[in-house]
Amino acid sequence: MKDSLTDKQVNGNLSRFICFRMFFNARFYYPVFALLFLEHGLSWEEFGILNGIWAISIILLEVPSGALADTIGRKRLIVLGALCMMIEMVALLLAPMHGGASVFWLFALNRIISGIAEAAVSGADEALAYDSLKANGREKEWGAVLEKAQRFTSLAFFFAMMTGSAFYDASFVNSCLHFIGINYEFTSQALIKAPILLTFISSIVVLIASLGMKETTAEKKDTSFGETIRTSLRTTLEAGSWIWKTPLPLGILLASMVLDNVIRQFLTIASAYWSVIDLPLATFGLVASGMSLMGYFVPRIAKYLAETRTPNQNFFLLCGLLMIGLLGIAEAIPYWGILPAVLLYATMQSMNYLASRYLNEHAPSEKRATVLSFRGLSTNVSYGAVSLLYSSLIAWIKTQENNVRIARPELSEQEAVFVEALGWFPWYFLITLVGTVLFFRFRFQKKPPTTNDRS
Repeated sequence: MKDSLTDKQVNGNLSRFICFRMFFNARFYYPVFALLFLEHGLSWEEFGILNGIWAISIILLEVPSGALADTIGRKRLIVLGALCMMIEMVALLLAPMHGGASVFWLFALNRIISGIAEAAVSGADEALAYDSLKANGREKEWGAVLEKAQRFTSLAFFFAMMTGSAFYDASFVNSCLHFIGINYEFTSQALIKAPILLTFISSIVVLIASLGMKETTAEKKDTSFGETIRTSLRTTLEAGSWIWKTPLPLGILLASMVLDNVIRQFLTIASAYWSVIDLPLATFGLVASGMSLMGYFVPRIAKYLAETRTPNQNFFLLCGLLMIGLLGIAEAIPYWGILPAVLLYATMQSMNYLASRYLNEHAPSEKRATVLSFRGLSTNVSYGAVSLLYSSLIAWIKTQENNVRIARPELSEQEAVFVEALGWFPWYFLITLVGTVLFFRFRFQKKPPTTNDRS
């Protein structure tokens, strides 16, 4: 049994949970994510390696974080996540602008600590809020609480996207200052750290919210931390074995990996793409916010597809949309290049809906949560791999520098290399798609019966 909290404490937990979600996700640097790395003197190769490090950090900590929540308590893990958010921002604030080893290692620290933060709070904040309600017999309120949290988090994300890109744009900031009668001029160099500073301020709010949470007191468990870890690993392996032996969930998992990694790689470098297609810097947040608002409409279309078409039909439909989108972004057409990017966002959101629906419909109840976690684990593995592959691609393209510059004389060296790399995205997707389909068919092909089988 869990000791109940007072209604005041429960309501306080719910308010702090919503506040935590809002400000933890209010990352003001997201609309200029790739540009931020490059402006600090890092190369595209280093950018790919750093994002691979981030993915690996989450992969390694996904299972242990759940065990830690059960062993040391949800609140402690949430506070750890908040502290990590502060530390990752401090690492970026301290990073010099000249590039070099010190910059790379500070960004590497940021990526590792960010992975720890994501793994630490993953599910822990939600579990604490839900258990607060359950301990007081109010669990029926959870649906309304979760809806409110999602609504306010969306608003916070929208505000962060708009504000972060605006504060990054010196011309926009100076125009606003002149409008209100202030004649001070900011340089672009002076504002590079602005989105990071705003996110650091958000992390302070996150820490305050986490420290104010009250955890219900659970009975002391006999299981040790080591036993909890082993149980979590064993459960994960059992779910993996079931997926491996069952065609539909394995197909969904493979489809998610094929579609997810190439789209996520584009989303990671999207700010550089907006720059190449000549979108004004101040609009980056508006574009990102507009793309996120598609989440209100795309699931309804995906629901219709799930109810009227087979999983195979929907998979190849999404593959077709993704291929058109990748071919479009490879052209990097000024202004109009935003349209194929819309297809990539729509494909990602449709895939997330369909994969979640299919897995929830077909996974056994006792394995459902682990199967869903396994999907997250596998997509992070594939994203980490493609990030490292992207870094290698950039390094190879740079060896062909002269040919690249001849093909794109209007672009700078860095932009030309970036656009050339985009041209490889459709080929990469096609190769992984064909390879995955062939692998799946080989995995579940019916073997001809032997003489003994016939008898």
